[in-house]
Amino acid sequence: MSLQTLPWLPHSRCVLAQPMPDDAPLAADEAAVVAAVAPRRRRHFAAGRACAHAALQALGRPVPALRRAPGGGVEWPADVVGSVAHCEGAALAVVAATVHWQALGIDIEPDVPLPDDVAGYALSEAERRALAALPGGLAHWALPAFGAKECVHKCVHPLREIFLEFDEVAIGFDPDGTTFTATALSDQARRAFAGLHWHGHWQRRNGFVLTLLAGR
Repeated sequence: MSLQTLPWLPHSRCVLAQPMPDDAPLAADEAAVVAAVAPRRRRHFAAGRACAHAALQALGRPVPALRRAPGGGVEWPADVVGSVAHCEGAALAVVAATVHWQALGIDIEPDVPLPDDVAGYALSEAERRALAALPGGLAHWALPAFGAKECVHKCVHPLREIFLEFDEVAIGFDPDGTTFTATALSDQARRAFAGLHWHGHWQRRNGFVLTLLAGR
């Protein structure tokens, strides 16, 4: 199994598995979570857990069985925050000590155009216009914007137990760099964002779009 450590965010460890392994091992408590699921979903789950274990090890933390949290995410060790993502062909995980970051969200998607119906659902008309005006147009920016909104959910739901709809957050990009901003548009989103300072990063890498959002 080939794992790559990405030096992407200060005070964190990010691990990418590409290509996705077919036989990543699972602890007994982890295997129980996916005992009844289809083989493809189990493979994705196991690859994500392998990345998470490697990231924790790189961070110098014990590597326990990573059970599923009540909200559906990963049950991380008490002093650790993290996020896991996977898609067909790759898996990704990021972890950090809570003394440095309060929230982490990560996403990975195959680098293909975001379908029009998904773009229409995930991005407001104003966002689509703004992205269309950037170099490369909407086709270049829609997928990173979608991934960024997935990262917002992965940050705020575990931390604040708030579920945000796509239209409650606006994503903006530095067209000359690899950073993005997340702006709260609703009262609920403002409550979810309260007290947090966001750091958003994205990149295109070997046929995938990776997005990362960190809050402290």
